[in-house]
Amino acid sequence: MEPRTYVLSGALPVQDDVDAEQLNRVSRHLGGIATVHLTHDEVAHAVSLRISGTMLRDDVRIIERRIEKFAEEYASTAAILLSEWNGQTSWLVVGMNWQAQCLIKLGAVQEQFSRLAERDLDFLVRLEPSGSAAHGSPLMCVSIETDDQRTKW
Repeated sequence: MEPRTYVLSGALPVQDDVDAEQLNRVSRHLGGIATVHLTHDEVAHAVSLRISGTMLRDDVRIIERRIEKFAEEYASTAAILLSEWNGQTSWLVVGMNWQAQCLIKLGAVQEQFSRLAERDLDFLVRLEPSGSAAHGSPLMCVSIETDDQRTKW
């Protein structure tokens, strides 16, 4: 396969103790395969990033794994980054594992709803309290936690 254009961009909320050396390590590690721009905003406690270049899919995986590792170590919360390779756009969810899993699940629910909307289907949403007996078989269930109570859609 031939090298293709790749861009990873976004912002990652980080802990207060992130310093320039940690960003320099990431830049040095990825600098051989991509153009790396990392900027730390000390007021907002965020790192803006743009990593780009022409590369193979294996190089994309190396970059994304390295950013995932950085996020696991230094992120204060999960984030969604924009990943574009060979004209295809996807999301890279990074950060604290449980928060990242919540974002991934939310994205899956949104995708299911958008598929229904693409077919021009009308659908009815029934809200039920958690633990109530189900009436019929639901197409999809979504749980949202609010104020120590679990609400089931």
